[in-house]
Amino acid sequence: MEEIRSDVVRMGSDANDMVRSAVEATLSGNADLAARVIAADDQVDAAERAAMQKAVIAVMQEAPVGEDLRFLISTLGIVCEIEKVGDHAVKLARRATKLNGKFPGELRLPLIEMGELVRKSFAASLRLYADYSPTLASEIIEGDEAVDGAFICVRQRVFGLVQERPDAVESLIRTMECFHALEHVADHAVAIALKISMLHDR
Repeated sequence: MEEIRSDVVRMGSDANDMVRSAVEATLSGNADLAARVIAADDQVDAAERAAMQKAVIAVMQEAPVGEDLRFLISTLGIVCEIEKVGDHAVKLARRATKLNGKFPGELRLPLIEMGELVRKSFAASLRLYADYSPTLASEIIEGDEAVDGAFICVRQRVFGLVQERPDAVESLIRTMECFHALEHVADHAVAIALKISMLHDR
């Protein structure tokens, strides 16, 4: 069980690193860094397959019950959520290459802040998987309001910029997609917290 737990936490950490690097690539216009994020998704996908295989084998061979069974069941759902976080990091990195370093200056700080916020939430969900705490679960779920609020504020600012710079609509839409990718990362952190909470609160 501990090997599976460590593998999943490591997979999550790798996905979170991808998000951080994707934000950096978006802000800097570093195409090489964006390419490394995209390539790293293969490693996360492989880790997902390996973790699911280990969990299924453990269920079939060891016939676990109680806490061990809940842990393995939660693992099957959680690795899927982690894999999706990697996918959103890739989407962000691809937007970075299309923006080509032309990210709006007035939205750089909001992107940094939102990136830190969602990475903190996702890291907390990994801690929750490793060591369940109802308090931490509630913090993750309730904290999603801050991410949603930040996204709404950014969306309003982007709409305003579209009106001011109609010739830059395409790049502003891509900018909005960057924030949307980050919002989805937080959604998956909440999904992990909800899955774990439902198993432990039964």
